[in-house]
Amino acid sequence: MNRRTLRLVPLALAGTLALAACGGNASGQDSAAEQDLVQVVTSTTVYADLVSRIGGDLVEANPVINSVSQDPHSYEATSRDKLALSKAQLVVANGGGYDAFMDALAKDLKLSESTVINAVDTSPISAEEEHAGESAAEHEEHAGESAAEHEEHAEEAAAADAHDEHGHAAYNEHVWYDLESMRLLSDEIAKRLAELKPEEAATFTANAAALTSDLENLEARVADLHGSLDGKHFAMTEPVPFHLLEDLGMTDATPEGLSESIEGGGEVSPQAFNEMGKRFDSGDIDVLAYNTQTESPQTERIRKQADAANVAVVDFTETLPANTDYVAWMESNIQAMEELAK
Repeated sequence: MNRRTLRLVPLALAGTLALAACGGNASGQDSAAEQDLVQVVTSTTVYADLVSRIGGDLVEANPVINSVSQDPHSYEATSRDKLALSKAQLVVANGGGYDAFMDALAKDLKLSESTVINAVDTSPISAEEEHAGESAAEHEEHAGESAAEHEEHAEEAAAADAHDEHGHAAYNEHVWYDLESMRLLSDEIAKRLAELKPEEAATFTANAAALTSDLENLEARVADLHGSLDGKHFAMTEPVPFHLLEDLGMTDATPEGLSESIEGGGEVSPQAFNEMGKRFDSGDIDVLAYNTQTESPQTERIRKQADAANVAVVDFTETLPANTDYVAWMESNIQAMEELAK
């Protein structure tokens, strides 16, 4: 295979509007209150964009992480962030240990459960991982659960994850790369906004339905690609785009612990570097998913290994690139994979 580096050029379908809706940072609460807007603070621009799409001009959504130069894993909240959350009527975070600073702020401020949405709590991914190692009998038992029982088990799993030694979930918490998870989150956002502004419930529901339609169209494209990419293998510098690549039918061939070490700011072992190089050279990896947002000498070394072996490289980011929105961003990611499948 000829070496190809597929760089994403985000589609600015509604970029200017998205940026205006998301706001500059998490400090715009006073002006929102003056306009009687629902005040929302989110951990990243991804969730601010979804809230803005659903809430329209009835909400003010401000992300704490508002730049691709900021790493959510290592971000330390400021007094300004704490003030913003104290004034928020709704807080939307990822959860699962990804944006731990939001958990700390919410706990310190004693925010009620009705004020906070964690995307991992509405995602099916945690439950799927929880049941992955079950016996057939155990799986059948859980399959017959009522919705209330399923929710109870999901909450228990989330509580267990919160006590994980490193604060991270036992599953891959980067759920915004899973389109189904974002559809379910959109429904929850619309529900919470309707509780805060009941007279506009129909607007929130309609906006969420329009967003759902867009996401379903992207899911259909992912399903169409599944046949072309099924059986191909990927490696990642960080486990950020894992869910999208898995939904495409691809298999993770990253040496064990390598992407997690990079994500956690640790050193990749010489053995892991050597193993990655061997897998590139032997053709066991078809594409390298490269997180440009947290580039380092370690990731650059891995990219050079891929280039030397003529392995395709696809660039990904953790948060929204400038001048784009979530749907356009995911569309550009899918387009890059469509190019790979040709």
